[in-house]
Amino acid sequence: MKKKFAIFIVCVCCFSVNLFSQYESGLVEDNSELAPGENADEKIKKNFFLRAEVSKTECYVGEPLMAVFKAYSRLDANSQVLQRPSLSGFSVVEMVDAYSNHPDVERYNGENYFVHLIRKVQLFPLQPGTFTIEPAEVESIIHLRTSTKPDTRIRDFFRKRKSDASLDRQMVFQTPTVNIKVNALPLKDQPGDFAGAVGDFIVHLQMSDSVFAAREPNIVKLVITGTGNFPLVTEPHVIWPSSAEISGPTVDEQVNKYVYPLSGVKTYRFTIEHRDTGTFTIPPVKFSYFNPKSRTYKTAESGELRYTVSRATMTKKKEGQLIFKNEKQPPLHYYYFAGVALVLISLIIYFILKPAKKGN
Repeated sequence: MKKKFAIFIVCVCCFSVNLFSQYESGLVEDNSELAPGENADEKIKKNFFLRAEVSKTECYVGEPLMAVFKAYSRLDANSQVLQRPSLSGFSVVEMVDAYSNHPDVERYNGENYFVHLIRKVQLFPLQPGTFTIEPAEVESIIHLRTSTKPDTRIRDFFRKRKSDASLDRQMVFQTPTVNIKVNALPLKDQPGDFAGAVGDFIVHLQMSDSVFAAREPNIVKLVITGTGNFPLVTEPHVIWPSSAEISGPTVDEQVNKYVYPLSGVKTYRFTIEHRDTGTFTIPPVKFSYFNPKSRTYKTAESGELRYTVSRATMTKKKEGQLIFKNEKQPPLHYYYFAGVALVLISLIIYFILKPAKKGN
């Protein structure tokens, strides 16, 4: 399998957890207050942190895994993403169209947090080895404040924050690095036609019309459905009838990138023509893949495809009336021109040969 690296360029994104009204809703406890004698660094460590979550840390080449990077907060903070994680060694499918500044609420270790999504992807390892997912980096200004009385009004909260600017902390947070061990696909029992597909697949062979005329193009579809590494799936081998003229294929891939593992449909469209008439058969198409759940190779097989090529092409002119095309028959107006020319030539010859009258 050729080595391939996916390059993904993203812009720096800012988000804010300066959400007093949401704290007031009671969904998440606001822990920005610093009690007398309380250590500010310890306070921040418990209430603002980044996490990297992966669906697995060991897999096979081509086996999909999901990686999610998040920022958790119960503090008043303004933050921006300095660096999204590097994903060298993987083919990458983004699971999010755009990253929102609006946080979700998530429960972690028995506490609710405001959570900002930094990046969410599906990864497909391209070769065996151990790969390190580099950290994501977030820069934050944490706004701490000294303890206030329970009956303090909202405007007093903002006054107190302004007077406690010396408690603001500018810090850079990182997700921990994650090591992924990628195992080579087993060589034992590997089919000869195996081309790197990993997942669970079904294959179908379809034709738009099973009866068509000689020299008339038709479409044959080879459709692969299922879950797995669709970006790395290649065209299976098709055994065509010897008299068939084939062009293509064109490839269409439709996947649902929002679910894990990646699911979808990959369609190969071929154009087929025949000069000869008769009934023809395309044998079943076999598609070999590795199933990581069972850790075995499997082969999906389509049904055979039978079709008939007829001699003439018939098109409807009016209801109940058919016209048979004959490409060798001259157009009718040629006969009219020939008739007129023949009459003119006859008249010319007549007047030339007609003897002149003798005078009296």
